[in-house]
Amino acid sequence: MKFFLCLWFWIKKMYITSLQLFSATATAVLYFGAFNLNHLVFSTLEFAPGVNWIFLPAGLRLLSTLLFAEEGAIGLLLASLLITHFIYPSMDLVTGLGAALISAGAPYLTYRLALLYGMQSSLQHLNASRLSALIVIYSATSSFLHQLWFVERGISTDLMRGFGAMFVGDLVGSMIVIYVMKMLLAVMRQLRSSN
Repeated sequence: MKFFLCLWFWIKKMYITSLQLFSATATAVLYFGAFNLNHLVFSTLEFAPGVNWIFLPAGLRLLSTLLFAEEGAIGLLLASLLITHFIYPSMDLVTGLGAALISAGAPYLTYRLALLYGMQSSLQHLNASRLSALIVIYSATSSFLHQLWFVERGISTDLMRGFGAMFVGDLVGSMIVIYVMKMLLAVMRQLRSSN
């Protein structure tokens, strides 16, 4: 609770627009909901706690940072902290904080690297091959960092098996979410141009 009070005072000190606050809040709410939905729907495909063979929230992590940048990462961090607290209450504070930072940091790191290598922040020229490359890079980064952290903290003992399962789940989940959103946007553009 103390963390959230400190965060609230930090936000109040900053000049923050209502759009930024909305973006971070919407990301947090959607990610928290998607995580719980994935937990319900795909619980039979769970390799280990928090590691699913299909992990749709991974796509939401990447999408929110591609769309909202820092605000998306902040929303992911807040939601990840809540997930750790409510879904994995037996996880110790340091492990949970590290996992939350990785959950928010890996997609943001991927976004920043993409900008560094020429991706435009507007995402208008993000074609299918570049989008697929981003998804693979993000899935590998997130999976490796999570599993490395879990091995370091004693939650997992097999880095490569955990990485393999998490990579597949993040990759499949990200592909589904990102390409469904891409198709929906194409349909919306088509509908708008026909009117």
